[in-house]
Amino acid sequence: MTKVMKVIIKLIALLVYISGSSKTQTLDLNSLRLAQKQISKSTGTTSAITKTGRRQDRFIIDKPIDPNEYYVGPGDQFNINIISSNETFDHSLTISPSGRLLIPSVGIVDCNQLTLKQLINEIKKEIRSWNKNVKINVELEVIRQFRVLVSGQFTNAGYFIVTPMTRVSDLFEQIISDFNQRKKDSFSTRGSESGNNDTFGMRSRLAVDDFYKRKLGIAQDIEKSDIDLLSKRNIIVLRGDKSIEVDLEKFKVTGDVLHNPYIQQNDIIKIPYKNRSFTVKGGIQKPGDYEFKAKDSIADALLIAGGLHSDSNIDSIRITRSSSERDSESFYISFEQSKNYELFPEDHIMVPYFDNENPHNIVEIIGEVKYPGSYPIITGATTINDIIIEAGGFLPNADSSKIYVNNSTIIKIPDRELERILLKDGLNRSIEEKAYVKARIRTEKGALEISSRNNQNSHLVNGDDIIFVPRDFPYVEVIGSILSPGRYPFSLGNKANDYIKMAGGISKNASRKKFIVKSTTGQRLILRRNQNIESGDIIFVPDKLEYNRWYAAKELISAIGQVILLFVYIQTIVTS
Repeated sequence: MTKVMKVIIKLIALLVYISGSSKTQTLDLNSLRLAQKQISKSTGTTSAITKTGRRQDRFIIDKPIDPNEYYVGPGDQFNINIISSNETFDHSLTISPSGRLLIPSVGIVDCNQLTLKQLINEIKKEIRSWNKNVKINVELEVIRQFRVLVSGQFTNAGYFIVTPMTRVSDLFEQIISDFNQRKKDSFSTRGSESGNNDTFGMRSRLAVDDFYKRKLGIAQDIEKSDIDLLSKRNIIVLRGDKSIEVDLEKFKVTGDVLHNPYIQQNDIIKIPYKNRSFTVKGGIQKPGDYEFKAKDSIADALLIAGGLHSDSNIDSIRITRSSSERDSESFYISFEQSKNYELFPEDHIMVPYFDNENPHNIVEIIGEVKYPGSYPIITGATTINDIIIEAGGFLPNADSSKIYVNNSTIIKIPDRELERILLKDGLNRSIEEKAYVKARIRTEKGALEISSRNNQNSHLVNGDDIIFVPRDFPYVEVIGSILSPGRYPFSLGNKANDYIKMAGGISKNASRKKFIVKSTTGQRLILRRNQNIESGDIIFVPDKLEYNRWYAAKELISAIGQVILLFVYIQTIVTS
């Protein structure tokens, strides 16, 4: 008889013995569990199952869970500790998909529609019915996740994964993030399908976007997607027979969580598009257009806009209201009265400044002056020099030779001519159009560079101007085909060759030509011998032009062939 046959016979005999003994004995689960604990202690190991059961998934909450408000459900995991006179039981138990909790050797607890506090009481009640002389500790150790329905006309409406500690604002951000990810994936898919070659129209559109973001510092809303139109003030949470109104804008300015509740299982969140709006201007912290919500007061509108400015006249707030499609009326109220006046769609609220007929005639000066900040001006009279004096004058390290002035209003105005040119293929642009793009890139829209050396500080300033006084960094840049390109200290009297020597000299691949880019004008000029170098100038040594001779010959032959073909064609027409 082989060894394999002997092993099989022994296994059969063992199974028969276990089957027979089960008829006369009852397995004590508690004794078995105690034995397993003793084995674990003696071996100093813990089973993988225990590790998995005890592992706590990380979760982020904004405050400790209130047992009276938290409703339990399938997926919530509890740690139940039972201490008796002779032993201790630890259970990591999860509510089943049917909403019930099975406690080994005790029974089943129905968890449906119970708060955390109610469930803990039910667990203790059930265990004490099994053994009254035990101490019981119950803790919620892992919060469940569930799917909630978000309805609306936007692209990615549907189900989203949340927890009972997810607020509506968190879900709103999740919706936006999901939309952006889908959009990104869509572009990636299109790129792969087309061999990663974007269409010319897309490249041109990106060129316009890049110019505004990088050069002008603003983002153009070229095409608004439906996700940008989602309402933040008229969200409805359907919870059974109740409808809960959510106002994320009011939550943002007040911090009142009643406007931003937690999400519960079986909720349906309805997010419509923005429908109507109102406008707040003048002495308000954040003037602009805002989404309208029914039953709001004028005071609510002022709150949404950030509250009143410290210099506003609160006794003479003007409301302009359309009573029909053609007619409108204006009336004045005080801030105290605003609490009792209902807000209407398309209302225009103007909060005047106190004793200031021109509240927006303010300029800002930043950089190397003693007292940077905002200063009022008199239009047509105040100069840059006046503002510098009022700001305490230049600091010792200020570079008064380069003072930059821009206007925060003008910079936001789109350059339609630039957009038109960038949307054209580069090969089809005229010389003038190419020159316009070059000039616009060199100069920021609405910007002005002046110098105190030329007595330009007498230049008049306008409202919303921003004056920037840079720090004086005496340096010269040496770039291109240089052994150690970079920035080097400026020294009065040094010539271009002196800076090139500082940079380690010219490399073997350098061309004979040298250029200088002037810091004052941004123009690239041929570098002349003994030319004066100023702080901020750039010395540029280009590489040799690497041109493929065979390619040049091929192009020449092709051109000659086309000329011959044209000559033959003309001769054929003449002779015929």
